[in-house]
Amino acid sequence: MKTNRKAVVLAVMLTNFLAAVDVTIVGTAMPTIVGKLGGLALISWVFSAYLLTSSVSTPIYGKLADLFGRKIMFTIGAAIFLIGSTLCGMAGSMLALVIGRAVQGLGAGAVMAIATTILGDLFTVEERGRIQGLFSGVWGFAAIVGPALGGLIIDWLSWPWVFYINLPIGLLGVLILWFSLHEQIDKKSHSIDYGGALTLTTSMTALLLVILQGAQWTWTNPATLALSSLALLGLIAFLMIERRAKEPIVPLELFKNKVIAISNATSFLVGAVLLGVTSYIPLYVQEVLGRTPTEAGFTLTPMSVAWMIGSVYGGRNMVTWGFRRLAYLGVAFITAGSVFLSMLTPESGRWFGMILMSILGLGLGMATLAFTVAIQSEVDWNRRGIATASNMFIRSLGSSIGVAIMGAVLNYRMAADNSLYSGLHDVFVWIGGISLAAVLIMALFPKYDSLQAKETRS
Repeated sequence: MKTNRKAVVLAVMLTNFLAAVDVTIVGTAMPTIVGKLGGLALISWVFSAYLLTSSVSTPIYGKLADLFGRKIMFTIGAAIFLIGSTLCGMAGSMLALVIGRAVQGLGAGAVMAIATTILGDLFTVEERGRIQGLFSGVWGFAAIVGPALGGLIIDWLSWPWVFYINLPIGLLGVLILWFSLHEQIDKKSHSIDYGGALTLTTSMTALLLVILQGAQWTWTNPATLALSSLALLGLIAFLMIERRAKEPIVPLELFKNKVIAISNATSFLVGAVLLGVTSYIPLYVQEVLGRTPTEAGFTLTPMSVAWMIGSVYGGRNMVTWGFRRLAYLGVAFITAGSVFLSMLTPESGRWFGMILMSILGLGLGMATLAFTVAIQSEVDWNRRGIATASNMFIRSLGSSIGVAIMGAVLNYRMAADNSLYSGLHDVFVWIGGISLAAVLIMALFPKYDSLQAKETRS
């Protein structure tokens, strides 16, 4: 049977929207949830549990999708996400909510990675830019409507519906995908790399726990030292296992490809810039400028809108410009916005802030799109899942490590002169420096024309 591409696109857009909007919609609902469940001390873990499990599971799902097919693994991931949503809605305590969020994250890791891979399979290199641009725009749209949707649900229904709303939309998306996507899967037996999966999960979980708890633990804390050692040993074991595995979770030879290596290295830095901006700009607006939480939240809206524009416009022009030119343009916008960010003062007008956030959003939309499509076009079908998932994981890892470093910079400056403005200014300077490092890495990007890409089985 022939795959219905329009129906598949609709299905992955619906399910990916749920995974994307879940981040912002929950943030809006948290004050009400804490008021009902208590457990204020665990509030950060409502977000951290989701981030941890979704990040760690992403590369594993990518590999499993290469082995057993996109449809079955996407369906399993979506089912886990919906089970997690149900557990969250039924939670009677903050601990139960954290557990539900962890389950949600396990499913989201599949939904986000495999959805992007499916689109890479179905469309030619000339078409991928346009369709992936629309797909990336879903994240910007989710960031805009999420807070408002969360507020409406809290006002008109009750907080559990923040999670229950996922069920009908998610089920609809899975059903559409199941009857619209038809794959040809090799029936040969596969050797699952259990050792690689275990060591990768162990090392990355330990690393992310150190990062997430960095604000509470000192560097000499026994828990920090133990988890850091576990992360290092786990990584060494993972690399040793992957070199010998018949079908490794992450084929290390992928990173010998210069397009993939440079795209991933730059994505790591772009991830750091992204989370740094979204974490510290609202704090700056509230605490330095004295604005309301609502105003602080809407400060990110220009970036989200510009992200959509950058993704869609870049996608439409990727064939003309090529991956390299679009990636350069995106990183240039990110760098310009980051440099302007370091010039931000309490006297800066509102328009200055809106312009710099828009510049950042344009760059992020273009760069993330260019790297995704470039990587997908460098591999064949049976490695497209892990190649795509690895890029998403590396960008997420860059976000986590980058924001931890920025937190340390802020704390160091606060300890020195007790000035939040000075501390945030230093953070913004670091963001500018990270974006400049991305420019230097991009200088190594090989000359690459999307029209000359070698097409592979879809």
